[in-house]
Amino acid sequence: MEKQDTKVTFIFLSQMNNWGLYKRRNEALLLELSQRDSVENVLHVEPFTAKGFVGLIVKWWRSPDNNIKQVFRLHFRKALSLKPVLADGSGKIYVYSIFVLYAGNSAFLKKLSDFLIRVQGGFINKNFVRSNKNVVLVAYPPSYYLPAAINAIKHDILIADLVDDVIARAKNEVIKNTFINNYKSVLSRCDWIFANSPVVSDAYRDYTKREIEFLPNGVDCNEYSKSSPGKLLKKDGRKVAGYVGNFFWVIDFDLLEYIVSCCPQIDFVLIGPTDKERFQHINNIATRYSNCHYLGARKFTEVPDYLAGFDVLISFKKADFKTRGNDSMKIYQYLATGKPIVTTPVSPADRFADLIYVASDKFEFVKYLKQALEENDPEISRKRIHVALENTWSKRADVILDRVSKFFGDRI
Repeated sequence: MEKQDTKVTFIFLSQMNNWGLYKRRNEALLLELSQRDSVENVLHVEPFTAKGFVGLIVKWWRSPDNNIKQVFRLHFRKALSLKPVLADGSGKIYVYSIFVLYAGNSAFLKKLSDFLIRVQGGFINKNFVRSNKNVVLVAYPPSYYLPAAINAIKHDILIADLVDDVIARAKNEVIKNTFINNYKSVLSRCDWIFANSPVVSDAYRDYTKREIEFLPNGVDCNEYSKSSPGKLLKKDGRKVAGYVGNFFWVIDFDLLEYIVSCCPQIDFVLIGPTDKERFQHINNIATRYSNCHYLGARKFTEVPDYLAGFDVLISFKKADFKTRGNDSMKIYQYLATGKPIVTTPVSPADRFADLIYVASDKFEFVKYLKQALEENDPEISRKRIHVALENTWSKRADVILDRVSKFFGDRI
């Protein structure tokens, strides 16, 4: 490969429309790749619907946080633009929304929707791919638009990144079969497939003729080394146990209420997005117990400063068949702070059990929480940070670039 041909262009085809809000795995990998000299530029593609656009307007209108409002404004721009929109000052990161008209069972509307997706794929080819060589598509199934988008967008290599056991969470057989068909359609075309969990690697092997490699989640340790403990969280001398993350189906609200009720001497600060149903759960707990405080959603750039202000970091996700294929990014972020961590036995807690408190039930959770608040061991703190440094997004990006370079027949 000649020198001028060694640069790579990455196009990420996401499942969800949430660029810039939470820095999920796909966004973290893309941001890391964009910093490499061997990468020409990157594009993050997200699906959106008419209903989703209306929901975006409502969220923008209701949000009291100016930082989040600013992200929503970018979402408006990319939803209304036929061209990829520049998303940062480096000139390498672009975002684009693909409008999905329909995802139901009508054959006619499916064809119409696929046609519109192919047209939008043509806009990406014209305005972003152009004459770029070494184009890598990174797909995140299952999402309805993926097969048509993969067909439409010019590329040299197709990669699939499998995040969590989505099929295990399907609400009914119809949705489950839709997911399975989407995985089969996408994975059968891939040059390389990796997953954030060995459980997913094993469970989804039947949907492809290729092996599925394990590529865990990671963390950007630089974000946490620059954090400021008192910047966002004002404490009144009481110990604080904090949680930052989503409040959706994965949260064990019964466990949360139990530990809050058992520890009135501890303040619990909860941060993260939720929906109407789960907000009622959180609000009920916060109303009943004066030591529980829900601060709502915050932009991911504020997360390190909040974590720096907590005394103990907690995670009360359900450990069941629906989360068996997960790999919690939260644990990696928590480790990067060096602070004591108390969690339910969700992955990757099992891999770091010598550094964190893994509670098997609610009684053990309270016991460990009290122990964690008394912890005073600089050595174990250093070990946690060291483990985080061994699990950075930079190292994950190294794996991707190394594999991609082999596909192109040269070292990038």
